Amino acid sequence: MVDPIYRKTDAGQDEIRTRARKLDHKLRALLLMVNGERRGQDLLAQVAAMGVGPDAMDMLAAQGLVEPVQEAAPALAATAADAPARTSNAATDTNMFSVYAMRHAPGAGPAAMHDPTQPTHSAAEIDAFQRLYHFYTEVIGQHLGLRGYMLQVKVEKAQDLPALLILREPLHAALLKAKGEITAHAILRELDTIAQDLPAAAG
Repeated sequence: MVDPIYRKTDAGQDEIRTRARKLDHKLRALLLMVNGERRGQDLLAQVAAMGVGPDAMDMLAAQGLVEPVQEAAPALAATAADAPARTSNAATDTNMFSVYAMRHAPGAGPAAMHDPTQPTHSAAEIDAFQRLYHFYTEVIGQHLGLRGYMLQVKVEKAQDLPALLILREPLHAALLKAKGEITAHAILRELDTIAQDLPAAAG
């Protein structure tokens, strides 16, 4: 692949959360922008103004923080689209620390029998979380870019639906400033439509 789509690895998600590797702020900015949906050259162009070099993605990959997404061959894409079971989100599931945290929460498996106080997350909640996560990352990447850096950090650190939902107003404020009232209101209407369909646990 000449220009692959990149996603964060589990190590990359952990780095966003812990800063354990103490990455240079330029590399960290690039890592934060990786969301499993955008190609390497697009991501590099997004952070070029910071002085990020063309080898930055290779540096992240060498540290095991990002990896290329294996894209389906065109001939197989149509067949996959017609399949009843949708698996398109399978790759991006592992691209999100937050979904990983939901799926592997102590109460999500047999351990729940030993500690009933731990939260559990249903398949519906996880699916709703994915929808919201991708909505935020797509909007931030497309409309805010680096101006949405801190907001993207909060999205990455969110571990449940309420934590994502409370980012509505910060997103609204950022969009108003960057894109104006018409665009901001249109995007927020779309977000509110998604929120209306969320499980009751989203509160």
